[in-house]
Amino acid sequence: MLLTIDVGNTNIKFGLWGQEKLLAIWRVSTQKSASGDELGLVLDGFLRLSERSFKDITGCVVASVVPPMRPALERLGSRYLGQAPIFVEPQSQKLLPILYNDPREVGADRVVVSLAAFRRFKKSLIIVDFGTATTFDCVSAQGEYLGGAIAPGFRLSAEALFQKASRLPKMEQFFEPTGAICRDTVNSLNSGLVLGYAGLVEGLVGRIRAEMASEPLVAATGGLAGLIAGQTRVIEKVLPDLTMEGLKIFYDETVE
Repeated sequence: MLLTIDVGNTNIKFGLWGQEKLLAIWRVSTQKSASGDELGLVLDGFLRLSERSFKDITGCVVASVVPPMRPALERLGSRYLGQAPIFVEPQSQKLLPILYNDPREVGADRVVVSLAAFRRFKKSLIIVDFGTATTFDCVSAQGEYLGGAIAPGFRLSAEALFQKASRLPKMEQFFEPTGAICRDTVNSLNSGLVLGYAGLVEGLVGRIRAEMASEPLVAATGGLAGLIAGQTRVIEKVLPDLTMEGLKIFYDETVE
């Protein structure tokens, strides 16, 4: 079985693959000071819940945007998995040509998401990833990573609003707005955030499309992709597991 790990600034996602099927995804909060032993304990618990163990894992691949966690991930591999994890390095990988001025600046998550989307559709793309940041990744019809845009993430913006506005309640869950004009604070906050982000997506996608040489398909991934996609017509596909898919493609074509 293959273990895919996506280390983001907010969450770490573990994906467990059996042959060509994603069997499970587990998510924990990112703790930059976590040790390899702590990660091992967490992963052991997840594996036990699915009646599996470390011995079932034959490969491990990581996309991380949190450099301080690399030693812990390496220890997780060496001590608990019996192998060194493979890290996606944007500047040295050969599967997706990167046209960024400095490929080292591109997040590994953006590379694997773009790789997975292009392999699915084989055409020009805009991929909107709703993570800690909301990223817009552009891929040409030839499968080249063109670059994109980065905006503050949905939950990051919400958290900043709650911290700075004393009278506004903190919201943990967001939902489909009943309308743009609301008559209570909770619905007003939800409307402003959800519809506001839908407007942000529409505006940036429109500008990006005007700069691309072909008509791109727009796909979305990340935890809130489905909610935002329901409020705008510009998102054509919602693919929640693109990062996990891209990591598997990277491992299969790089390691094996």
